[in-house]
Amino acid sequence: MTALLAHIQDHQNNACLLVGVIEALEFLNQCEDAPSNAVTTLLQISADLADGIFNGLDSVNLPRGGDA
Repeated sequence: MTALLAHIQDHQNNACLLVGVIEALEFLNQCEDAPSNAVTTLLQISADLADGIFNGLDSVNLPRGGDA
């Protein structure tokens, strides 16, 4: 796998994780007795994942060179 494909695959994996975190947030949003720290933690995780995906797919952060 080229460096570029590996880089993109890593971000695809993180995007899939982000979808799972958002689904968990949607579930907790419907629970009246959901602990607030669980929601806060998932919000922090989702923000970190989204930020990593956003920055990682920026053209200046893509792998360069012959393998790209």
